[in-house]
Amino acid sequence: MKAFDKRSMKLLREIRTIKSFSCSSPPVPTELAYIHRLPAELLQQVFLLIVNDIPGCPSIFSLEYNTISLNVSNPPLVFTRVCRLWRAVAYSTPEVWSRILVALPGKVKPWKPFLPYFLQCWLARSVRLPLTLWIVDDFQNRKCNWIEPVADSRLLDILLSESQRWETVSMSPVQGWNPDFNTPQLKALECNESNLRNIDAPKLSYLRVDGYFCLTVPNGQSTLTCRDLCHIRLRAASAPAICSTIASFAHLETIVVDKIIPFHFGDVPAPISNLVLESMTLPLPFYFLEDTRQEFIKIFTRLHLPMLRKLTLVGAPEKLQVDCLLAMLAVASFQVPVVEFRTGTAPLSTVHKNNITSLLSVVREVTYYG
Repeated sequence: MKAFDKRSMKLLREIRTIKSFSCSSPPVPTELAYIHRLPAELLQQVFLLIVNDIPGCPSIFSLEYNTISLNVSNPPLVFTRVCRLWRAVAYSTPEVWSRILVALPGKVKPWKPFLPYFLQCWLARSVRLPLTLWIVDDFQNRKCNWIEPVADSRLLDILLSESQRWETVSMSPVQGWNPDFNTPQLKALECNESNLRNIDAPKLSYLRVDGYFCLTVPNGQSTLTCRDLCHIRLRAASAPAICSTIASFAHLETIVVDKIIPFHFGDVPAPISNLVLESMTLPLPFYFLEDTRQEFIKIFTRLHLPMLRKLTLVGAPEKLQVDCLLAMLAVASFQVPVVEFRTGTAPLSTVHKNNITSLLSVVREVTYYG
């Protein structure tokens, strides 16, 4: 087993130098090339190790100023440029083609016919495996070049035709694209609030929403079809939106909110119970903004979370912020056993223990990390 590991690491080092491969270089005689004597199954495993080591997803297209081209310098496409053996092995390994990053160029340059065709070929090589997709609308690039911000419908239609296979999807705001999503296998989704209107994802477990989130809940029922949602992260939301979200998903175990936004129009009824939620992460309230403090108090006034085990607050706590937190906990109808502070980039030495000592009168444990 150790010999196999050493051999695999050696192959990884060799393959990672392929970017400098030149088709004009004289071929290495087969009888001298040790790597050509590898079994196809072992070469497939090496390809998978390399592709899975890439952060995110392999990118199909390279976008530069007013140009678009195939990205053939990175795995897995680079495997197909070495020799016929590697090309055949790469094409017969569906797993290396099941993760894709597609940057939508809009009208940066008139389409070449082979670009949609190439995307179709990539998807076809993944056979029927579940897909991991990163869909990026390159709006900023088009905006800088005064290009109409309309995503290319041909690429989007091709991706949408495979929605039955979507398993993990990260999608930036796509201008002018709001189709109905029928994604029966989707388990994790990162998207903008505008793309949530027509998603049918019964197996969705993790949801991250960028932008301002305001979930509409008619008659106490969520407009999203995702019964098994367990984890949600919201970039920005008001207290009513947070309470509505917790009320809408009966299996929700964790919720993370990056920013609390004041909301002055309407409210949600109290109390709202969730018998599953175990962890909540919120930013520390700005003690100098009355509206923000009131939003935090609204959350704890209206929620009943008997299974909550930990409240995480992001930021270095000042005394006035801790006082606000004490006021929040005082109106809560449930106990918070652990309060955790995550100070981010602030050094732990700047956190004064005297500021948080008063919390020990209402919680069992206080921790902080930096």
